[in-house]
Amino acid sequence: MGRSDWKRIASRGNPMIVQTAKLSSRKFREETSTFFFEGVHLLEEYLRFGWTPKCVFVLEEKEEQFEELLKDLPQDAVISVPEHVFRKICTEQAPQGVLTVSSFLPCVRSVNKASEVPGRLLLLESVRDNGNVGTVIRTASALGWTCVLSSDCADIYSPKTVRASMGTVFSGAAAVCGDLVSLTEDLKSNGRTVMAAALCDGGETLGAIPVGPDDCFIVGNEGQGISPELISAAGRTVRIPMTGNAESLNAAVAAAVLMWEGARTDPALVPNNH
Repeated sequence: MGRSDWKRIASRGNPMIVQTAKLSSRKFREETSTFFFEGVHLLEEYLRFGWTPKCVFVLEEKEEQFEELLKDLPQDAVISVPEHVFRKICTEQAPQGVLTVSSFLPCVRSVNKASEVPGRLLLLESVRDNGNVGTVIRTASALGWTCVLSSDCADIYSPKTVRASMGTVFSGAAAVCGDLVSLTEDLKSNGRTVMAAALCDGGETLGAIPVGPDDCFIVGNEGQGISPELISAAGRTVRIPMTGNAESLNAAVAAAVLMWEGARTDPALVPNNH
């Protein structure tokens, strides 16, 4: 399919443009089970993982640049729009000229039981910053963990979260749980260790304890930390050793340190050039 086959929309009032612009709202994303993301790299990752978009909007003046990338999409899936229309739907300050609309992905699962999430888990409770959530998902994907978010975390499908994840949200490295306390109790009843990253008396020190292939860590809200109920459910706490010049680490940084410590001896990890 070449550029001559692409659909064209020239009005900001077109229903497709209006509906796409409304996807900036989490409420509308959830009502329609639809989200969007911007940029070339994210689209390349999305396609690499085998997903098919509902549609892709291309800035009119960038048509030639994206023709090869989009050649295998269905004829009616690519829509060329002029700049004033593209500006209505994009959120980037310096857009690359391509915006993808997709249905929610089946790889982002809703989980409730330990049997649904084997392997190493990083549980996130009430982490509200999109950048932190996206970064944790990216790190989990890189180190072979699964990130399980409480339902009040920042939206996985927010454009900011998807961007911070660098497309790894498309890989299946993230899931959502409505009750982390119940999940934690089920994980423990299935013989798995769950450790809450918290500054509590009697906490163990990361690096001084073994971390098994089915173990789990919990990281909490940026300001409030982990809820007492979830700490109690975990039954064990762990702290990251620091010099004392800082009270705590950023949530995404703490999650990265925990996951690296748990995965650093994994033979599946191989050096790369990134």
